[in-house]
Amino acid sequence: MRSIKWKLIVMYLGLVLIVMIVSGTYILLSLRNIEIDKSRQQLELYAEKINEQVIEGGNPEDFQENLLKTVTNAVGIQGNILNAQGDTVASTTVLQGPYPEYTDQAIIAAMNGTTSFSSGKKSTDSFGLLKEWISYAVPVGNGADSTAYIIYTRLDAGDMQTSLNETTKTIIMAVAIALLFAAMMGYVFAQTLTGPILALTRGAKSLAEGSLNQSLKVRSTDEIGQLTSSFNYMASELTKNMSEISREKNRLEILLHNMSDGVISFSKDGELMLANAAAMEMLGVEKMDMDFSAFLRAYDISSGVYLDMGNEPSKQVIFPVGKQFINANFSPYYDTAGRVEGIVVVLQDITEQKKLDDMRKEFVANVSHELRTPLTTVKSYTETLMEGAVEDKEIAMDFLGIIDSEADRMAFLVRDLLQLTRFDNKQVHLDITEIEMNEFLQATVRQNKIHAEAKQQELSFTPYPHMVVIFGDKDRVGQVVNNIVTNAIKYSLNQAKIRIYITEDAQYYKISVQDTGMGISKEDLPRIFERFYRVDKARSRAMGGTGLGLAIAKEIMESHGGKLTAESEYGKGTTMTMWFPKERPVLEAEKVEVSDKL
Repeated sequence: MRSIKWKLIVMYLGLVLIVMIVSGTYILLSLRNIEIDKSRQQLELYAEKINEQVIEGGNPEDFQENLLKTVTNAVGIQGNILNAQGDTVASTTVLQGPYPEYTDQAIIAAMNGTTSFSSGKKSTDSFGLLKEWISYAVPVGNGADSTAYIIYTRLDAGDMQTSLNETTKTIIMAVAIALLFAAMMGYVFAQTLTGPILALTRGAKSLAEGSLNQSLKVRSTDEIGQLTSSFNYMASELTKNMSEISREKNRLEILLHNMSDGVISFSKDGELMLANAAAMEMLGVEKMDMDFSAFLRAYDISSGVYLDMGNEPSKQVIFPVGKQFINANFSPYYDTAGRVEGIVVVLQDITEQKKLDDMRKEFVANVSHELRTPLTTVKSYTETLMEGAVEDKEIAMDFLGIIDSEADRMAFLVRDLLQLTRFDNKQVHLDITEIEMNEFLQATVRQNKIHAEAKQQELSFTPYPHMVVIFGDKDRVGQVVNNIVTNAIKYSLNQAKIRIYITEDAQYYKISVQDTGMGISKEDLPRIFERFYRVDKARSRAMGGTGLGLAIAKEIMESHGGKLTAESEYGKGTTMTMWFPKERPVLEAEKVEVSDKL
């Protein structure tokens, strides 16, 4: 098989074999389809006769007798009448009951009101022999658009299969004879090609070994001769293209190295050479058709970036694209002589990184602000006491009470921060027990009733029709529920209505606290679970609290395998929903224990 001559012979034989196989298969399938269509017509005709001569106007008690009298011209055909439930009530295979039972798919389709035809199904005949059958089933209505009977006819496909087998043998013999003649013709055809191709092979080997000055003798004007001329032309052009390939190689290495990010390449004239899909997606364009100058102007990139960077190191520029922040790394690439050929721009999406950095800065600023206010108050009142106000007992006690209150406020803030830190570091231990929520929520309502009545608010709980048992740390769950209920009381106006109710789906029990308070705007709603975030900062601080309650509640819910969601319409009220899984959650500590055992 190393010689092209034998490969051509094998390919030629393979082609002939494929053609013969495809042709033979097509003939066999056509014959089979013709026979199946013929059998279907016979079965349909026989079914029509049974319907006309037996079922229509007939007495069910006479179906067997009349069915045996129904004559068909086809050989090996059987007829059966089934009731709407698929039970046989009459059959040509037996003279009297019990009648055979059938489970053909065509019968199932007919029971659903659909006429069905099937072929190639094997089952036993009345003598217990396994045969292949062609079946047909048609539902017969009783005049009320419902199926009363099913006519089931089937035909022995053995004769058809025998005929197809004989045809297959004939086709196989024809294929063998055709292959014999094809082998002889293929040998002659391949022999005429071997000489010129061997010459081309020797020339190609010399070319691969570095001898580019190849010139083979053209012996003909046919395709082989044209191939020889093309080979000579290729050898001459190859020399000229080697230097260009070397320049392209350097640029492609840089592009491939950074392909995971957005990559844009410009020539030394500023013409766009390449931009991958990631770059266009980051820049928010469907088609990249800007030159270098237009690119810098479009995204307001510093003019300190230019094409002829020479030996300068890469430059990085961060610029916004919509809501994203992109870090662009500008790097030059060079030709074989060390001259700058252009510049490659590698783009990285740093939106998440910048967002986290901004959140960190905002968190530090919020903590500083929250601590500065009570510290300023404590210091000012302390200085006043030290300047002599301590002598007036009434003023001193008033000032000390304020100092104590501000100290408590700082203590609460530090406590909440430590609690969030423990959640972040997975250091919170949960004492999981079963909690019956109907009883638990009723107790919560009783605890907060006095606060609601102080604002003339209606606080109510609608018990669920059956017991609702969740798995959780009772103290932590109480912390979440109380936080949400007190928020609803605190941020709702007088005479508002606050309703607590329970719903469920396949995976969760959902405890909702719905109020008719001031509501939350669409812009603020996605951020209410952020640490220190307040919708109305001045009013929230006046009402007390650290701004960490909902953040802690969210962490507690997630540590229980659940979640905390909010729905609100500004001016109409808010609904906070706690999702508790019905199955016992697997805690982080338990996951660690399992992994250690493994």
